Amino acid sequence: MTALYEKEDARKWLQALTSKRLDEDDSQSEKVSKAVKDVIATVRARGDAGLKEIAARFKDPMPRCLQMDSKEAIQAIERLTPEVKSTLEFAAERITKFAEGVMGAIQPVNIQFDQYSAGLDFKPIQRAACYVPGGRYPLPSTALMTALTAKVAGVKEIVIFTPVLKDEIVFAGSLAGVSAFYEIGGAQAVAAAAFGTETIKAVDIVVGPGNAYVTEAKRQLQGVVGIDMLAGPSEIAVIADGGANIEWVCLDLLSQAEHDPDARAYLFTDDKVLAESVLKRLPELQLSLKLPDFVSESLSLSVILLLESIDECIAAANAVAPEHLLLEVKEPQSLKAKLTNYGALFMGYSATVAYGDYCAGPNHTLPTNRAARFSGGLNPLTFLRANSWLDVPSPSTVLASQTADFAHIEGLIAHEAAASARVGK
Repeated sequence: MTALYEKEDARKWLQALTSKRLDEDDSQSEKVSKAVKDVIATVRARGDAGLKEIAARFKDPMPRCLQMDSKEAIQAIERLTPEVKSTLEFAAERITKFAEGVMGAIQPVNIQFDQYSAGLDFKPIQRAACYVPGGRYPLPSTALMTALTAKVAGVKEIVIFTPVLKDEIVFAGSLAGVSAFYEIGGAQAVAAAAFGTETIKAVDIVVGPGNAYVTEAKRQLQGVVGIDMLAGPSEIAVIADGGANIEWVCLDLLSQAEHDPDARAYLFTDDKVLAESVLKRLPELQLSLKLPDFVSESLSLSVILLLESIDECIAAANAVAPEHLLLEVKEPQSLKAKLTNYGALFMGYSATVAYGDYCAGPNHTLPTNRAARFSGGLNPLTFLRANSWLDVPSPSTVLASQTADFAHIEGLIAHEAAASARVGK
């Protein structure tokens, strides 16, 4: 049952939330960390044989590779109905257009100084692995969000790892220029992508959400391979005023709660009637929609905060730093400038986070667990490296003397000598 907190109780809940991580569970974290460490060591030491050993241990299907140009991939695409293809193509077009808009705003930097110039170029990585979850809901949307964004960024080779290779994922991959699919999930997929095996070429970055084991593998292997973020269970926070549609608010909360038992849905409002109506309607709507039983677990982790003003709701949202922030208020633009921490923002009574999950254009791979305080969502920049350069065509007296002086302050003798030598000192 979702809890409703008012005024001081609401403030206490916020304080408790911001004083610790939502997923704080040392015993569980240690268990996951140890299991992942063992999986990584097995894959690193034994390659393909290690992957087969792990699959047998967990009673998973044996790992397999599917090339995009293979007969099997072509048949998978042919099995899909024209309606399904059309839906995925519509989403792909919007996701691509948004990513291209981001790329169009990224320009090289060239700064002219007195006797030299310096700049910054943006170069794509060479090879990317996109992890597509395959648990309760295999997600072709994630295949599109990750692989298309990599393609627009200029990544030369893109592969997909997924525990369940559905036909829809193959088609999504074809739209994004994916070269191969690996039907491997869990921490072992991340390890195989990071280190490579006899049949899997190592990648430069692993992106995409996954379960706790996938996330922990990304955490442990960060530095060996690049990652996008450490994504946890889905989150939504809704700021709603008295004009919000109660049914729509409930559906927005439930649409994120149905992702996972650990998903969290928050409502912040200054309207008592709305708060109490949503509290009453949520379980009724859950029942009428015949949502999975685990949604009750998610709702038990969720809360409604009845606060004294919309400004307090804004402060609450900034403290929670949710993955998704939905403004179901009369004038959402007036709130935007005051909101600082969120993965993705949705504005207006007519907006819904579901639009962003599929085909509005912006990416649905977003920071969770308050990570929106310091990071943003997946975008073309995730796949780009900012490479600086320095061009000194002739001796620069000022640069040389100032560099030598600075090196002298730090006591680095060779640095001082290298700079001084450029102007004959």
